[in-house]
Order: sequence, then C-alpha cells, then structure tokens
Amino acid sequence: MTWTALLVRERLVEAADTQAHIVVERVGPGRLKSLWPVFAQDRNDAYGYGEVPVRYIPGAAAISRSEEALAWINALVDEDKARQIVWARASCEAGKRSFAGWCRKNRIPRRSAYRLSDLIHQRVALSLCKAEIILRLPDYGRVAQHEGIEGMQTDSLSISASPRSFMGDDARPVDVPEVRDMAWAEQQAERRRKILARYEQPEG
Repeated sequence: MTWTALLVRERLVEAADTQAHIVVERVGPGRLKSLWPVFAQDRNDAYGYGEVPVRYIPGAAAISRSEEALAWINALVDEDKARQIVWARASCEAGKRSFAGWCRKNRIPRRSAYRLSDLIHQRVALSLCKAEIILRLPDYGRVAQHEGIEGMQTDSLSISASPRSFMGDDARPVDVPEVRDMAWAEQQAERRRKILARYEQPEG
C-alpha cells in the first residue's frame, strides 16, 4: 500500500475529528470537583445498555496522527487561503456540516474549493510518496461515520480487506493523460472562443 489522495483526505478528516474531541482543561483556578474521576463509557461498556451517550476521547495514537496530518498542511501548502480551505473541508466532513454552506458564507466558489482541495490532497500524497513517509492508516471506525467518505465500512474489516488493498507496496501515483477528464476545460475553452468571436465581429 502507498499514499493516495483519498488516504490523505481520510487522515485530515480524522485529524479534524480528533482536534474537535481533545479535552482541554480551562485556564484559571480549578473548580470544585468530586473525588470520583471523570468516567467516559466506550462502546464495550455501553453494549446492551440501550441508548447510552458515549463520549469519544482520542487516544495517544489518534493525537499523534492528527499532529502529523496538521504538519503536512503547514509544510506542503504555501498559501494561507488554500490551507484554510483544505482544513475547512476536513472540519466540515468531520463535523457532518455542509462544506458548500461554508463556501457560500465565505464567498468562495464551491467548485473551485473542491478542485483546490482535491489537488492539494494529490500533491500531499505525491510528496509523502517521494519522501517515503511511513504509511499510517486512520481509525476507520471514526472516519467511516463522516459525511463524504464513501465506500465500505472498513472499521469492521482487516487492513488486508481495505478498498486500497489491490495496490502493491511499491505503487506510486501515475498520471495517465488518456483518462483525464477534460470536459470542464473544454467547456471553458468553448466559452472563451464565443467571447472572442463576439468581440471580433466587424461593426456593421
């Protein structure tokens, strides 16, 4: 297996989910607390109890993967606006919010934001492959629950049954010009030709 744009996107969604659930203590004098420590039930504790609220607390491994993913964005994405768009998409998918709504609120073209984030995912994956960074898969038990991450419920499958298991260990991203989707570029070129033709018409 190797780094892919989809895997980078999943890691960023997991990072956003982890950052949203990290418990940060308040700054200032401590409040009066009981002698009993805070207890957070996990899935095993809550099994069979019916509707029991389960609080997710990221572990050390999840926090480590989150910090690694954040470092990719800071090191490999130059523009602040591009970093903001990529992180906003990951945060919206992690929080099950509408990324299109975020784009409208910030007056950013939705299609351009999706294309930019997809391109950055591809560039980050390529950079990680070139640098031979060790592959670390996200917690699919968390990632598979979020909006926009499609495919099989990989949280209940082994790594060998992952949707990317068909890829070899030495696989690298390959650009195949014959399979590129040039429909959008052709539409823009046709639009420019019509505009130029309108201005080049002789005045009667």
